Amino acid sequence: MSGKTQVIGAWGEAKAASFLGGEGYEIVDKNISCRMGEIDIIAYRELPHYGRTLCFIEVKTRGYGQGSAARATNYKKIQRIQKTAIWYCQRKKIDREITAIQFEHVSVYGSPERGVKEIKHFVIEM
Repeated sequence: MSGKTQVIGAWGEAKAASFLGGEGYEIVDKNISCRMGEIDIIAYRELPHYGRTLCFIEVKTRGYGQGSAARATNYKKIQRIQKTAIWYCQRKKIDREITAIQFEHVSVYGSPERGVKEIKHFVIEM
């Protein structure tokens, strides 16, 4: 990944984290990686019917008009996120049998120079 791509990605992740914080998420980790994959943001949020839910969030940043950021989170990427989430729960001693878990995606459209044009947020159906 080029230096410019890393800068834009870090900027998008910061914007996504700020957005999620404003939506009531409690960010507990960022940029977690292991040999199975990486997860951009890990956070807790309160959900009706489920209570305190652990969310694994993939962030993709695109310049406005560069196509769908969400399409970059394909089936193989989702599999890697799932495996990394299992590893994370084992490492942090989180009981997956009693902890509600959700996978999400945040698309950030814009650039550091021009600012955020749009943020889209949705749950990844597994």
